[in-house]
Amino acid sequence: SGGGKSGAGGLTVVFVGVLVVVTVAAICYFERAHRRIPVQYTKRQVGRKMYSGAQSYLPLKINVSGVIPPIFASSLLMFPTQIASMSGSKFLQEAASVLHPADWRYNAIFTVLVVFFSFFYTSLVFNPVDVADSLKKSGGFIPGIRPGKHTATYIENVLTRITFAGALYLSVVCMIPALLQVYLQVPFQFGGTGLLIVVGVALDTVQQIESHLISRNYEGFAGPKGPRIRGRAAEAR
Repeated sequence: SGGGKSGAGGLTVVFVGVLVVVTVAAICYFERAHRRIPVQYTKRQVGRKMYSGAQSYLPLKINVSGVIPPIFASSLLMFPTQIASMSGSKFLQEAASVLHPADWRYNAIFTVLVVFFSFFYTSLVFNPVDVADSLKKSGGFIPGIRPGKHTATYIENVLTRITFAGALYLSVVCMIPALLQVYLQVPFQFGGTGLLIVVGVALDTVQQIESHLISRNYEGFAGPKGPRIRGRAAEAR
């Protein structure tokens, strides 16, 4: 029986290790992922020269808000527990006892809060109306979409879909430690929010290094097509 338990424990460690690697790979993918909206520019005449219309794209990140939604959500869920412990009320302590990462109600509320803060933060930092106005002033338009209000509505609809996908990705990554404790009874855990911060900072650091090397005309590391990895700061710009 001892051999069986050690074998099961070894399989658990291997599974957790594989899960950590897969989680890091998923974070790298989603932090770099974005939706490209094609943009066409009309012909312009500058002086005596006529410039043909250029083709470009508008990148919309899947995860615009970064780690802000899970941080805000976890902070709000910790607040009732702190109030209950400070007040000494048994009723408040029993009500706050459900707010435990291993409880399904905690995870449900956490997911709702992450989705809410993802949309809230995205609405603060990205305004589809301003983007549509900028495209119209610069002579750009999305093929098949009328400039102005229709363009803003189209961008908003696309942003809503990818923001919802990004919010679900954040919720799953942050709930992995709780699921490991409940279903696998692992004695250790790795924080999903902390992992998001570490991987995000690593991506930003690599992007800064590649930009620095490109500025010195070194193509060996970054390649002839420019940097392969774009950090969150670069995507925001």
